[in-house]
Amino acid sequence: MDRERLIKTVEAVLRGAGYKTARMDFRGSCFDVVASRLMVLLFIKVATNIDTVTEEQAEDLKRLASFFNASPLIVGVKTKNAELEEGVVYERFGIYAVRPETLYDILAENELPAIFAERGGFYVKVNGALLKRLREERGYSINELAQLLGVSRKSLINYERGEQAVSLEVAIRMEELFDEPLAEPIDVLSARVEANLNVNPETPLEKEIFDRLKKLGLGVVKVKKAPFNAVSKEDEFRILTGIDERKTRSTVKRAEMVAEVGKIINSDGVFILERTRKEVVGDVPLIPKDSLEEVKDADELIDLIEELKKEIKRQLFG
Repeated sequence: MDRERLIKTVEAVLRGAGYKTARMDFRGSCFDVVASRLMVLLFIKVATNIDTVTEEQAEDLKRLASFFNASPLIVGVKTKNAELEEGVVYERFGIYAVRPETLYDILAENELPAIFAERGGFYVKVNGALLKRLREERGYSINELAQLLGVSRKSLINYERGEQAVSLEVAIRMEELFDEPLAEPIDVLSARVEANLNVNPETPLEKEIFDRLKKLGLGVVKVKKAPFNAVSKEDEFRILTGIDERKTRSTVKRAEMVAEVGKIINSDGVFILERTRKEVVGDVPLIPKDSLEEVKDADELIDLIEELKKEIKRQLFG
């Protein structure tokens, strides 16, 4: 399956499950689809081969997920060595990765996967407390059950404490022996990740604008692989912030993408340029850098963005 078809498949699966989606068409972006439904927000990177997702993209993806209290996800069909298995959760730089069929099972069938891949094979995490209770109820000592399962005494103790993953083969033997489901499902849609939010600006212009935004009372988090340069916030108000020297065709395309993403994640967008006239592209204001000198605090910047959008609409619709 080529990447374009894969992205369309992911979008179709999400929309079929009632998600609102926006797609990115930005080279090297850390995410390709953003999706929301009720209390769930997903930033999704789509890659035919999940090993092509770079660490830099993954770190940006984790930053966005952390900033917006969302879940990051990678959807693909293979690694450099093998096809991804349906119903199995993989990992790339600490981010869950699944096949589109697995995503469908999660969203449409409410079937959470329990198997995850690691070096050496497939594993599950079992309910340790339930395993211990069943062992005691059936009258097995730790040594007896360990021998039946073909594992060491120490491993069985770790299983019961929830300190060690269980190979798929051993997990199957456990469930056959006790005739009880022991594997714990992996809630891919509620994954939370740790992220480094302290990333330095890459250009003098970025640094100048970031410093100004911080003086206005906005929190600023740099994003390297997205159509916007940073995410900013003040209380519950969030802004996708683009930065450019001047307005170009690329600037317009990026602003249009920011507008689409903003609709899904309930965030405003703004592009701050070294030189430009004030205008709005796809509901995203473009303002000159000097305009920030006239703004006293974050509330004034928010008012400026809202007023600019209203002014453009008045001009368009009389």
